Amino acid sequence: MNVVSRSSKCALLAALLLTPFAAQASQVTLNLGQSAQNVTLAGTGANGSGLGTYLVTLGTCTPGASTTTCLITGAFTSTTPGLTSGTYTVTTVYSGTGPSPLGAVQQSPGSNFFQFFNIPSDATINLTLVSSSGTLVVPILAQSNFVNGANLFFLYSGTPVCSGTPVAPCQVGTVGLANGSVITGLSTGTAQFNQGNTYYFSQFVFAENWESTLTLNNYSQQSVTCTTNFYGDNGAPLPVPFAQGTATTRTDVLVSGGSIHDITTAPHTGSVVQGWAQSTCTGPVQASMLFRSYTNGVPLDEAGVNGETAPTTVFATFAQTATGVAYANPSTTQSAAITFTVYSNAGARLGSGSVVLGPLQHGASNIGPLLGLTNFTGFVKITSTIPIISLSLNFESAPVFSSLPPGDLPDTTLLVTP
Repeated sequence: MNVVSRSSKCALLAALLLTPFAAQASQVTLNLGQSAQNVTLAGTGANGSGLGTYLVTLGTCTPGASTTTCLITGAFTSTTPGLTSGTYTVTTVYSGTGPSPLGAVQQSPGSNFFQFFNIPSDATINLTLVSSSGTLVVPILAQSNFVNGANLFFLYSGTPVCSGTPVAPCQVGTVGLANGSVITGLSTGTAQFNQGNTYYFSQFVFAENWESTLTLNNYSQQSVTCTTNFYGDNGAPLPVPFAQGTATTRTDVLVSGGSIHDITTAPHTGSVVQGWAQSTCTGPVQASMLFRSYTNGVPLDEAGVNGETAPTTVFATFAQTATGVAYANPSTTQSAAITFTVYSNAGARLGSGSVVLGPLQHGASNIGPLLGLTNFTGFVKITSTIPIISLSLNFESAPVFSSLPPGDLPDTTLLVTP
């Protein structure tokens, strides 16, 4: 058990305050509407210094096979473009199926402020935001530490209720001193976090004869926490097997100079599984995905692709009949109409076709079969009605393949017509 942050102070008189680090100029600030679940403090009595202690439960908790997940949900608003409104979920996950292990201690005698202590190293807190721009997962707590720039403030949106061992008045300070006393209630609040370090992977594959490797390199001078979410072709969260276990979401803490290079562990059997992923980090990293193919268990070929840093509506890349193109729609609410148009080396338009991707959906095709073209070399223009992500792989000497240069262009780019 470790102290989360010895300078992290929390309050629950009418409020619960989680402020492990001072706000930074680059932070986004959200207004969190009334929660659908309670924030609860269970008093565990005075410690040796006469200070009240607590177990903190953030929301409604559901035990699983070996872990427990607690959720606080509601609506949010802000003035940040792309995040002006939507829904939020604060997700706490800890090992075991018992009560919340998030321990806290009163800051000083008579105070309604407290600070966390006794937080298990494998407990995590993530803030998930769903808006018209897509889904954004912001890591808040990982490896017993609140990440740099992450702040949460919850304010009881009414009169909290005390139960268990009677206390008077019904306040955080009195509850902590009375073992068995509980204070609970719905909340509103604010959230702050650093923005601008999101990386998209348009394609990953595993099983059959494929493996994919997620690589994150922290070249900065600070620790960085990255949360990666995986989605399947149908837009649903996709469980992906790694050595640490199979999960739809993984959280990695990278010390300064640290990195991960993790390979999927699915056996080379069955049908290939594919999808796309999004990593949200508290600082800049170098992010990439490696695709590797096998024949009879022997590595045959591979290609690495850097993570895309932003969706766009315009792409252009070299293409020929066997070129592979992957594409995904990161929006959680809008469908994307994507048009592929192929031109010959001489600039002649050879063919065009469209697909529609629903929210969070993914697809991958070879250009020739997609457009009904049997033999061509030139380039492909890709346009979408809303911002998407896409990458291309060169298969002109199949089964050898390689990654092509990034094809994403600014939305305002004027491309060849028609």
